[in-house]
Amino acid sequence: MKIQKLALATATTVALLSVHGVTSSAKAAVLGGSSTCSEVSFSYLDCAGSFLGNDKGAQGSGLSNLNSLFGEGWYFAGDNEDELVSLTNGGEGTQLGSASTKLSGFGAIAIKAGNSYSLYTVKDLATFDWGTAGVAKVGKKGNIPGLSHLSVYKQTIPEPPVSQKVPEPSMLLGIAGIVGVSKRLRRKNG
Repeated sequence: MKIQKLALATATTVALLSVHGVTSSAKAAVLGGSSTCSEVSFSYLDCAGSFLGNDKGAQGSGLSNLNSLFGEGWYFAGDNEDELVSLTNGGEGTQLGSASTKLSGFGAIAIKAGNSYSLYTVKDLATFDWGTAGVAKVGKKGNIPGLSHLSVYKQTIPEPPVSQKVPEPSMLLGIAGIVGVSKRLRRKNG
């Protein structure tokens, strides 16, 4: 009887682990392959850029870049032009500074300067440092441009989809074999 219970418990554990392994996957950000991220001196989690153009507005590509590089579900929360972001040190036209927002927790910032912007994920949007060294240089001398605006993005975490996947046939055969052995042991011992 103990062998039967052990076989059944083992079969159940193997089945649960297999289903979990088949239905869950880790999400890793694929970054934007530019060396400009290494040029900044502030703390961030991930970086991508620089990207030509603007991150927001009708021609903006910030949301599409965030969704493709850092996972789906991003939305524009605001910027220093609509007072969501307070530039507490530095400001428009400067190259370094600090900022605070009315938000907290994980998020992303877009730093727009010159003709480009870069994206950074940060641990906490409540307060963070920023710098424009990560955007494309301007002029014949390759100068670091001053800040145009700083945008903040949050990510809506969607509910995980309900898995419709079925365990692999080889797993089903293994489970059926364990159940068969446990039945045989029960008849033999019973």
